[in-house]
Amino acid sequence: MKRATFFVRPHGDKWKVKKEGQDVACHVCTTQQEGVRVARKLASASAPAQIIIEKEDGTFQQEWTHKNSSVLFENKNRRSL
Repeated sequence: MKRATFFVRPHGDKWKVKKEGQDVACHVCTTQQEGVRVARKLASASAPAQIIIEKEDGTFQQEWTHKNSSVLFENKNRRSL
């Protein structure tokens, strides 16, 4: 089964949660923390899944991979596509 990828990205003064391959954001959140919470909920329903949190400059701040449990690792030098 292909892994779903969800991005949490800055969007002006808000944060958007977007599933890879979709043109429109799934959710627009007030804070990064809220965006991560929404993305984790979506990822757990779509497991296996991945969550990527981006910085303003497009680099990845953090990345989670969800299977039965989540694993957190940082990858600060990758850029989103």
